[in-house]
Amino acid sequence: MFSLYCILFWLVRRILVKGDFDLSGCPSTESTWRYRARSGEKFLLFCDVPRQGLCHKRNLSKKQCSSTVYQGISYSSDIQWYKQSQNGLQPYAAIQNNHPHIIWENNSLQFSPVGFNDSGSYICTIKYKPNPVKESRKSKEMNCFLKIILEVQPKEKTPCMDSVKNELYLLIGSTDLVPCPAVDCEGNLQREDITWYKNGQLYPNQRKAYIDFKEIYYEDHGVYVCDYNQFVNSTWWIIRAVVEVKTIVKNTLSIPIILDPTHDMFTLEVELGKPLILECKIRFGFERNFNPVIKWYVEDAKLNKEELKQENKSIIKQVEWETIHYIAYLKKVTKKDLLRNFICFAQNSVGNSTRTIKLKQKRGVFFIYIIFGTTITLVTILMTSAFIYRYWVEIVLLYRTYKAKDETLGDRKEFDAFVSYAKQDSFDNLDPSFLNEGSFALDLLPKVLEKKYGYTLCLFERDVTPGGAYTEDIVKIIKQSRRVICVLSPRYVSSPAVFELQAAINLALQDQTLKLILIKFSPFRETDSLPHRVKQALAVLPTITWRSSKSIPPNSRFWNCVRYHMPVKNRGDLEGKGFKIFPRICS
Repeated sequence: MFSLYCILFWLVRRILVKGDFDLSGCPSTESTWRYRARSGEKFLLFCDVPRQGLCHKRNLSKKQCSSTVYQGISYSSDIQWYKQSQNGLQPYAAIQNNHPHIIWENNSLQFSPVGFNDSGSYICTIKYKPNPVKESRKSKEMNCFLKIILEVQPKEKTPCMDSVKNELYLLIGSTDLVPCPAVDCEGNLQREDITWYKNGQLYPNQRKAYIDFKEIYYEDHGVYVCDYNQFVNSTWWIIRAVVEVKTIVKNTLSIPIILDPTHDMFTLEVELGKPLILECKIRFGFERNFNPVIKWYVEDAKLNKEELKQENKSIIKQVEWETIHYIAYLKKVTKKDLLRNFICFAQNSVGNSTRTIKLKQKRGVFFIYIIFGTTITLVTILMTSAFIYRYWVEIVLLYRTYKAKDETLGDRKEFDAFVSYAKQDSFDNLDPSFLNEGSFALDLLPKVLEKKYGYTLCLFERDVTPGGAYTEDIVKIIKQSRRVICVLSPRYVSSPAVFELQAAINLALQDQTLKLILIKFSPFRETDSLPHRVKQALAVLPTITWRSSKSIPPNSRFWNCVRYHMPVKNRGDLEGKGFKIFPRICS
């Protein structure tokens, strides 16, 4: 019975040790790779065939070894690591990614640092896809494994080993070397050329004991691994060392910059009795020995300082700077806090910066209602004012219809308006469909103002008996009129009719009840021959613009503006006919 038990134990152990690990079809038929590491240093194991060892076993030249034929091995992400203790008495056990100093990442095991207890036998299982250069494209993926024996040796306390650097800082923009650690401390032991890796990938065209950077760039940072062979007691060993390279810039010469709060004596509105979060965001320039000091403290009126509880520090790192977000908490805001200063303090090796926050109580709901009501009132006033300004002409006309008194009573004037326009000659267009200033003054004005709205107009050709002196007749008619309507056009300002405008201006200066209504019938340019007073009047007096077909309807904006400037007459039955709202603008 005991013999059967021993046989069963031997079979199980054999399965656990060798299992179904199959080397057929793998890139190398060598089942075991031996590594030596120094204790206390960072160390990496790759689930991959060592390039240098592969070249040595197949007796390849340097050129052949660096070719893509042996660098094109492709693996899937389905990788598993196993370990057996150094004495070999225990079966292989799967390595879980929960060790305090071992990180399982992609195809590598990272030891930070490696210790004597890490010595032993390792196996990684992989799925291998044959190289399409050498194999048929129809070849399928196959399972194979790599067996690795790791021996951790003590780190010798010799002057040579003391100079070993497993961590290097390279200044961006400079020239520097990355040496393979302790490669010169091995005495006269036989070794092959150096094989370099960067971040787990083969570093091409590098076989020396160092990597020479002609210019350092930010992208040159990473974890570099160098391998070389040693032949000890008829056994080949791969000596592996790790160098962690960090690319840096020069140390800053500036004090910390506080980004938030944005300015000093920042005022923050708070509610009494509520918790409060104070945030401070600081940017520090790069320092190799970075040791920042950040504090939140409160200062009372007597300058007594008390440090606040701080949590949730988040960091954003860049090459030239580092931003730290620091938060302080108040469980409950009190009235006492309104009288205190809350200070964010930041310090580096150059100096320090501070930002001060003062707390201010939020206004109550009643105050918000007052502000809201005042705002609504102001908006209403502004909108009403804008409406009145835009429709002032129509509002005035509507008021006249029902409330205004007749201003023509007792003024002893015969006409409501005298119409001044450029007289026609024989060369004018006689087409009745064409509306010129003559037909406008003789036909359209009387049709609208006299027949529709009841005004009395004086037309020189219609209402003045021929035979008298022209200038005397004009002055007499203007004196008997309450308004003078001038139909302005290029012909008007260059014809004798401009005398009528000049006479009206002179008489209006003597009679305050006489007013001028200027209608721009067509665009014109002022000539140098115009009298000075006429130029002044054209510059300051309001002008109503005739807009052809848009102005013809009696209820148009144009006629509303004309009626606005005409004298007020008590003719409600006529004023209210067809009243229509139009904007105030009459030009």
